[in-house]
This record gives sequence, structure tokens and C-alpha cells, in this order.
Amino acid sequence: MSNDAYLWLTSYVVNAAWQVAALACAGWGLSRLVKQTGPELQHKIWVATLMLATFVPATPVIQYYFAHRVSAVQVSADFTMVAAHVSTRQIPLKGSDLAVQPIALYLICGFYIAILLFCFLRLCRALYRTTALVHHADAASIEPDYAELWRTSKERVSVQSATLLRSSDVFGPVTAGLWRPVLLMPAKFMENYSQTEFLAAVAHENAHIKRDDFRKNVLYEIVGLFTAFHPLTWFIKSQIAQTREMVCDRMAAEQLPDRRAYAVSLLQLASKMQAATSVVSHAMGMFDAAILERRIMALTSQMPRLGRIQRSLWSVSAIFLLSICAGGIGLMTRTVAAQTAGPSAQLTPAAGKKQAAAPDLDCTYYDEKGHPGTCGYDPKNRKTSLCYLNPDLKQSELQEGCEWKLRRYDEWKRRKGGESKN
Repeated sequence: MSNDAYLWLTSYVVNAAWQVAALACAGWGLSRLVKQTGPELQHKIWVATLMLATFVPATPVIQYYFAHRVSAVQVSADFTMVAAHVSTRQIPLKGSDLAVQPIALYLICGFYIAILLFCFLRLCRALYRTTALVHHADAASIEPDYAELWRTSKERVSVQSATLLRSSDVFGPVTAGLWRPVLLMPAKFMENYSQTEFLAAVAHENAHIKRDDFRKNVLYEIVGLFTAFHPLTWFIKSQIAQTREMVCDRMAAEQLPDRRAYAVSLLQLASKMQAATSVVSHAMGMFDAAILERRIMALTSQMPRLGRIQRSLWSVSAIFLLSICAGGIGLMTRTVAAQTAGPSAQLTPAAGKKQAAAPDLDCTYYDEKGHPGTCGYDPKNRKTSLCYLNPDLKQSELQEGCEWKLRRYDEWKRRKGGESKN
């Protein structure tokens, strides 16, 4: 792995350590603010928070990528003088960087990659077990009354493609299936539960199918892999799961006479089912989120009815506030550089004294592939740093990495001038 890769990974981990926490606090505050609008907007806020918590710490990498894509046209006036001082490759450093010992870079990257790999394999294992669970399930043969309830529930939410299967490996109704929606029922579910309880269960799971929650959940797990080392990532994902269940409760309650009837059915189902709803963590079970009391309270409490315009205003306001928070947090992103005991030194033949070697100004010029280049300033604007193609100095492009290296070079030049005067 190159030095740049270690720097980018460490920068991502260091920034995520505080940015995930800051975004989680912002998401929590906004979800409380819009609580009166219902769980739908709260769910969207938590999903957006998870996405931002993954991508905001990568701000330096994103800026670096786009800087690579922009080309400049002229050679720096200082290019010849700067290129003469190019020496061995060093890790760039600028004043706003966080200096980290090289050994810390390797430890942080190793720790991060290990957790990323572990969580990725864990997700793959869960998906494999889910696929195996669906593959080994049997077609459900149910009584006509239950079959009519199943057909009616599917029609009400327009999920005609859903399939009802039986499995001895689940302890309650769960939704699964990446390619086609499947509702898995325990082998003896119909023998132990009333028609009202059956309708409540399938209505809830059909709501999951209608919302495509299984595939969305897999996507959220993949996105969350990059910050899985952070405890608040798990908190954010738990809030996504909780609000998702409450949204499905509201959709399912519409299929029963009233919300209270659905709430009673939930209590009866919970009292009969075992604590473990499924043998796989990514199937959508009725009681996976473990917030039954909150769900009952939400179903039985009176909430103010908001019109479409009011809901739209709340949504736009929440998105605007979350965007401001994310933008402010992104602006405070810091890059990471390797800390050294001091600049590299070499012995001058004349004075026999140690003199700091010039910082590395090597860069890679990109068109369709990479070519050797050297960093320099734009002659028209010294605030702009460019990477010049070594074989053809008329070819140049913007490159953020050059800014770091040129700052080090200028600092080295000033220090060298001070030493000459002394």
C-alpha cells in the first residue's frame, strides 16, 4: 500500500471519529424536532444521517479526486528552480494537517482494515444464511380463510409478487429475498394464531415488502461498513430500524378496523412469539427492533394531522438544517500527514554541516493514465498549484497534493535562507 493510501485511510478514520458523533447528534436533534410529523420523516433523517456520516469524512479524498480532473495550461515561472531541488519522495505536510507518527498510520490503517474486513465477511455470511433460509423453505398450504386474508393484504399494498413460504427455522413472520420478495412463516403459525393476528402479521410484513425494506437494509449495511468501527454508527442504524418498524406499523394498521385493534394484535403476537424472531439478522422481522412499547404508544396516542403542504415544509426544513450541519462539519475536515523528527538531512562537502534536503515535489500527471510530473505554481496565480508533465512542461493540471508539497518547499526555502544569513 502506498504512503498516500495510508494517509487517506488514516484521515478518514480520524475525521470519522468526531464527525460521525457530530452528525448523530444533529440527526437526533432533528428527529426530535420533527417528531410530531410521524416516523416517516424521522426515518428519512436517520437514513440521510447514515449516508452523510459515511461520505463527509471522505471530503479530502473527494476534493483530491476532482482536483485531478481539472486541467491547467501554463508552466510555472518558478518551475525550473523548483524542479532542481526535487529529491526523494516524502509524505506532504501543510500547516492545517494533523501530524501523526508513521507507526500510528500503520496501526490505525491495520485496525480499520481489520474491522472493515470482519464486518464485510459478517454481512456476507448473513446474506448467505438468508439465501439458504429462503432456498430451504417450503410452499405454504393454508386454509381458505387465511389464504383470503393473505390475498387481500397483498392487494391493499400492491405487492402481488410476494410469495408466502413456511420454514421451521424462523420463530415469527419475516421478510427476505434480494431478487423476489418472500414472506416466511413458522411451520405451525396458522395453528397457533387467530385470523386477526395472522392479518396483523402479514400486513406488517407486506408493508416491508411494499417499501422494499430488505434490499434497502442491505444497502444501509454496506454503506455503514465504512464507519462500522464507530459505536454511534450502530446507534444510527438502530434508529433506522426503529423508525422503519413504526412506519410499517402505520401502514399495517390501515388494514385492520383501527389502530387500537392492530396494537392489541401486536401485544398478542409478542406474548406468543419467542424472543428471537429469526436466525438471520437481515430478515425483516416484526420485533427485531425491540421497541414494542414505543410502537404501542405511537399507535394509541393521538398525533396532530398535518396536511401535505405542512409535511413538505417540515421535510424541506429538515433537509436544509441537516445540509447546513453536514456542510459545516465537512469544512472542519482535517487531512493527516506523517510526522517526522525533522527534515531529512545531508552533509554539505564545503562546510561539513548538516543541511535540510529539499522536500519532494514529485507528482503524477493524469490523462488516461499516470505519467511522472513535478509540482509548481501557476505563473498567473501563485495561489494555484499545478502538476507539470515532465516530458512536456506545457502540459499541466490542478492537483491538491501539489499544494501540500509546495508549502513544504516554500517553508524549506525560507528556513534555508535564514540559515544562510546566520
